[in-house]
Amino acid sequence: MKTKLLFLMTFAFFLINSATQLQSQNLYENEITFQDLDIASISSQTIDLKSYEVNIDDYELDYSVENAPKSITQNDAQVNAVAYALSMVAFGVGFGFTEFETLWCIHAEYYLRLALFTNSAIYAALGAGYNSINGDNFTANILDVTLKLLMFAALVKRYQQVKFLYGIFGRYGFGSEKFNDGFKTDFTRLVVGLIVGFQILISPQWSFMIQTSVLNYQEQIRKYSGIEIKDNTTWGLINKNNILAFSLVYTFANSKR
Repeated sequence: MKTKLLFLMTFAFFLINSATQLQSQNLYENEITFQDLDIASISSQTIDLKSYEVNIDDYELDYSVENAPKSITQNDAQVNAVAYALSMVAFGVGFGFTEFETLWCIHAEYYLRLALFTNSAIYAALGAGYNSINGDNFTANILDVTLKLLMFAALVKRYQQVKFLYGIFGRYGFGSEKFNDGFKTDFTRLVVGLIVGFQILISPQWSFMIQTSVLNYQEQIRKYSGIEIKDNTTWGLINKNNILAFSLVYTFANSKR
């Protein structure tokens, strides 16, 4: 019994030792050492570290400040300057109605931009017009000069095709009234008030404008037979004793672009 046990232990030790030596040999055969590499045999042309260097002198950079991409702020400023042109001219007609009178006019105006903001601009406008009033028993013809100070503000800030305008105006005019019985008077009038309207962009050069006064104060002096009669009037009705003016607007600044 002891002989068989000794034989089995010896045989098992032999198998374990053989397996360990075989595994070590396989690892040795698969191991890569520096001795297996012949560094001296690698030519200097095979790996050139200089070829991986970037030399700025080898490249020509075609770059200028003028052609550089512009910031969003700069682009917005340019679009804004186009939308709110430096100068414009408008011409058109207007109509108004009361219970006993019909009003109409033809007019022309020049607009000059005074200040430019992010989504709005301030304009001064100088205009001239010819007005006519036809009543039940009289007619009146008036020549006038108008000065306006208006704020133009985009209703949709991103596109700016439609602008709401509002401000103040002053108008000086002179004319005459002729009644059906032949009586005639000359008069002068001064009107100040508030004005509102819209400007609608049609193209880069053309737009359409609608304006009307919403609150008016008028001083009028009538003269006949050496007598002067002065009267004051205040009214605030839309399209009552005032004109709803329609204008076609030409933009000078946009035509240069």
